[in-house]
Amino acid sequence: MPLFFFAQKPTAPVRNIAEFEPMQGVIVRYPFGIPTQLVKEMADVVTVTTLVSSEHQKNMVKNTYQQAGVNMSNIDFITVTTDSYWTRDYSPWFIVDGNDEFGVVDFTYNRPRPNDNKALKTIATAMGLNYYCMNLSHTGGNYMTDGYGTSASTSLVLTENSSLSLSDIEQEVNDYLGVTNYMLFQDPMDDYIEHIDCWGKFLAVDKVLIGEVPQSDYRYADYEATAQAFAAATSSWGDNYQVYRVYSPGCTSINTDVTPYTNSLILNDHVFVAQTGSDWDAAAIATYQQAMPGYTIVPVQESASTPWENTDALHCRTHEVPDLGMLSIHHYPLLGAKPYQQQYPFTAEITAYSGEAIIADSVVAYYQVDTAQWQMMPLQNVGGKVWEGAFTNLPSNAKVKYYLSAQDMSGRHEKHPYIGAADPHVFTIGAAPDSTLTPIDTSTIDTSTVNVPPIDTSDVDTLPIIDPINNDSLAISDYHISYYTVYPNPAVSYFSVAGDIIKDIYIYNVYGRLVDERKNCGRNVVRIFTDGWATGVYFVKVINPKGDEVIRKVAVRK
Repeated sequence: MPLFFFAQKPTAPVRNIAEFEPMQGVIVRYPFGIPTQLVKEMADVVTVTTLVSSEHQKNMVKNTYQQAGVNMSNIDFITVTTDSYWTRDYSPWFIVDGNDEFGVVDFTYNRPRPNDNKALKTIATAMGLNYYCMNLSHTGGNYMTDGYGTSASTSLVLTENSSLSLSDIEQEVNDYLGVTNYMLFQDPMDDYIEHIDCWGKFLAVDKVLIGEVPQSDYRYADYEATAQAFAAATSSWGDNYQVYRVYSPGCTSINTDVTPYTNSLILNDHVFVAQTGSDWDAAAIATYQQAMPGYTIVPVQESASTPWENTDALHCRTHEVPDLGMLSIHHYPLLGAKPYQQQYPFTAEITAYSGEAIIADSVVAYYQVDTAQWQMMPLQNVGGKVWEGAFTNLPSNAKVKYYLSAQDMSGRHEKHPYIGAADPHVFTIGAAPDSTLTPIDTSTIDTSTVNVPPIDTSDVDTLPIIDPINNDSLAISDYHISYYTVYPNPAVSYFSVAGDIIKDIYIYNVYGRLVDERKNCGRNVVRIFTDGWATGVYFVKVINPKGDEVIRKVAVRK
C-alpha cells in the first residue's frame, strides 16, 4: 500500500499529458546518471531542474554547469533527498483537470527507495501544482500515454497490484489520469525490469516505436507479435498505429552490444537518443529521422562513469515537465480514405493555459492538395474553446495534407500535429460520382402485378432449444448476450465463464493468438484452467446459441 494516499481525486475530465506535447523543462538528479554535455544540450531547449539534497550540493552543481558552458538562465534547483538518479521512475505524472488546472499524480514507487518514493510531493509543492496520489504501485519507466486517453504498460502492473482486479486498476487510472484505454502487454524483452520504455515508445498519438531483434534471438516471435498487436490496434485518432522498428538486440549470448534505443527523450522538437558505440547506433538515429521528420535528432554518448544499459538509458534518468502555460490544440484529425463529398468539416478545442487571449485571426488550417502550393483557411470560433472549419470543393482522387496553427497573446505559437508541415495529417478523397450517368425513370414501372407474399414469422420465437442443465425448452429469443461474466478476475489457476447457456468459448492473448477454446459447451458455467499461461490480460469470446458473441477481459496472475 502507498506510504501516503489522498482520497481526493482530480476534477473530471482529466487529461494525462504526453511526452511529445509542449515542454518547459526536464528533471534530473545529482549525483548524475547522465553526462554533463546532455545537460548543456537540454538547457538550450528547456529549463533543467536539478534535484539536490543540500545547498552545498547545489553550489557544486552550479560550478560544474558553469565550467561546462551550460546556459545558466535555464537552470533551477529543487532541494529534496533522493535515493537514485532514476527520475523517470519516481517523478510526477502530469495532468490537466476539468478546471483547466495542472496537477501531478503520485503512486507508490515500486522500488525499496523510501526517499525517492516521498520526493514527488516535495517536487509538486516546489512547482506549485495540485497533488494527487493513486492507490497503485507503479513506475514511470513502465508507463507511456498519448494525451488522448490511451496509455500502455507491461503486465508488471498486474503483478505488483495483486490485491486489485483489472477493473480496479482501470478505474484508478481513469479517475486520476483520464485513461479510458489502458493497453497491457506481456514483456517481449524477457528481462527482470519489465519496463515498457526498454522496448517501446509513443512518438505521437498514432505512432509507436518498437524494438527489433534478429530471428535467431529466442525473443523474436514475441517482439514481432507485440509490433503486430500495435499495428492491428486502433489509436485514439481512430486509425491504426504506424509502427516503426529500431534494431536493438541488446546483451545476449548472441549479441553483446548495449542498444537501448527506445529509451529516448522528447523535448519539444528535439529527440535525444542514447548512443553506446554499438555498430547499430547510426541505424537507430536513421530510424528516428524516418519516424519523426522535422525533429532534430540528437545522439547522446554515454558517460564513462554511468554508462547506458539495455534496461536503462537517458529516458530513465530524466523526466520532462510540460509547459504549464501551453497553448493546447486538441483535435481529432481527418485521416485515411474519405468518400467524395462537397465539404469535410472538422473541429478543434484550443486552450490557452497562460490565461492570455487567443489571437483570432491566427487560428488557421494550412493545407496542400496533391503537389500544389500550401493554402491557408481560417477557422471560426463557435463558442468557448471550440473552433471549426471545413475543407470545401476539393477535387476527387486527391491527397490532402494539413495542419492547424494558433497563437495567443503570451507569444506562444503551436501547431497540430506538433511539427506541422514536416509531418502533417493526411487524408485521401475517393472518386466523384459519374455525372454522365442518367438516373433510372421509375415513374412508368407497373407495380400492380407484383405480389410478394408476407414472410410467416409466427414461429420464429418458439424454436426449441434444450437446456441440458435443467432439461427445459427455451425460446431462442430468451438468450441475452450481455448475461455473461468471468470470475475470479484476476485469475490465478482458473477462471469461470458463467451466465446464459454457453455454446462456444475462445480465449486470445494480447497478441491475438488463440490460447484455448471450448466448443458446443451447452452449459451455464464453464471453468477454464490457466496452468502454463503467462501473466497478462486475455480476451474471452463467448458465443451463445443464437450465434451472438461478446468479449470479456480477464487478468491472469501466477
